[in-house]
Amino acid sequence: MKSKARRPNEFPRSTQQRALVRQKHRCASCGEGIADLGEAGREQHRFGESAQAHHMRHVKHGGTNAVENCVILCWSCHYSVHEGGNYRHGSVDGSESDYPHYNG
Repeated sequence: MKSKARRPNEFPRSTQQRALVRQKHRCASCGEGIADLGEAGREQHRFGESAQAHHMRHVKHGGTNAVENCVILCWSCHYSVHEGGNYRHGSVDGSESDYPHYNG
């Protein structure tokens, strides 16, 4: 089976893995344990949520796909950081200090 093509503004899987390890397998925002990326970790998540990668600085504002700009968040925290789903405007830029569990 072919792998799904990655959009230019998506983090490579390896970058997401490195961010998750840096965060000691915790959501960078709430600190809830994350066993695996995407849907794979849903079954082991306390609230049954998937984990998603997030650009702290949006690519529209000069953010990159580097691990330093990547945080792994549970679905609820990812939704919240995008102002309740208002992410199309790309107005939310953050930094390490906005994510208490950036370094685990």
